[in-house]
Amino acid sequence: MIDPTHILDFATQLPHPSDIGIIKPSGGFNLGAALCGLGAFFGASQFFYYSDDSKRIDPWAKRD
Repeated sequence: MIDPTHILDFATQLPHPSDIGIIKPSGGFNLGAALCGLGAFFGASQFFYYSDDSKRIDPWAKRD
């Protein structure tokens, strides 16, 4: 059986991204990032909703 504890031990010794300058924490609520995240979520949900053929809007479209 594979023992995953060595992966967890390695991950706990890595520095946090904010410690090495990859991520800069903002001082408060970032409205732009929140709006982009919501837009991505709703865009993906619209894509998957309308990609379903049972919800096709075009009445003349042929069902395969």
